[in-house]
Amino acid sequence: MSDVTLSAAVRQNLLSLQNTTRLIDRTQNRMASGMKISSPIDDAVKFFQAKSLSDRARDLNERKAGIDQGVSALETALKAAEALEDLVQQMKGVIDSARSADKTQRVALNDQVKELADQIQKLVDDTSYQGLNLLNSTASKLSVRFSEKSGSKLEVNGVNFNKSVFFKDSAGISAGGAFASIVLSSLGFTTGGLSVFNLSVAADLASYNAQADSVIMGLDETISSLRSKSSTLANNVAILKVRADFTQEYINVLDTGAGKLTVADLNEEGANLLALQTRQQLGIQAMSFAAQAEQSILGLFR
Repeated sequence: MSDVTLSAAVRQNLLSLQNTTRLIDRTQNRMASGMKISSPIDDAVKFFQAKSLSDRARDLNERKAGIDQGVSALETALKAAEALEDLVQQMKGVIDSARSADKTQRVALNDQVKELADQIQKLVDDTSYQGLNLLNSTASKLSVRFSEKSGSKLEVNGVNFNKSVFFKDSAGISAGGAFASIVLSSLGFTTGGLSVFNLSVAADLASYNAQADSVIMGLDETISSLRSKSSTLANNVAILKVRADFTQEYINVLDTGAGKLTVADLNEEGANLLALQTRQQLGIQAMSFAAQAEQSILGLFR
């Protein structure tokens, strides 16, 4: 069977119509996917430029997740520090209220002070976020990376708020294990505590007041130390939040840049589709005109 031979005019119109159809298909795909470049075949240079930007954005998004977790770890420590201060303030109140309490009440108050000290240790032990406790050891460390560069990170060292070193004396020096029993060993908390004082006796009352004042000064020093270390943690939280905000904005810039290279303008593609459909109709009409010459030859045989 021999091939059909088309006239030059018909072939030219056919090629033009086929090209228009391909452009219509491409435009429809762009409108459906929203992408003008979806593979290296479309435009290798722009495709790989956009991929590089998108890969960078994806890597930074993973870093941002780590930053957010770092913020949560520090906020956990800060919330615990606030609770520790509340317990110390409560301890101050108990010691101060014993000045006007009778012996039976002071026995109960003594137990309250001991319980508060125990709760401080329990709170420190429970302050863990994803296995990291920043309040029970100076060896604890939070390391948050900001990018793939080795030096782009923030390291936060833990603090030791364990009962054995948490409390300070009136001079601001760690009172050690003796203070850890509750406050100052001179109050005798380990051998009777608040109840050993007979506050109806002027000498005992004066002795208790002097020692209680010293204890309260020590607790104030403890709170001051606690606030100082909490301030450092809060400053690191602020740093991480700034980096998290910057990283999110950077990710948006990268994604926008990638989109400029690959995302289709739907308004433009819609206009292109309308123009191509019009061209297609004109092509069909032009092919019809080109075929009329051959039809006129057919008329000679009639």
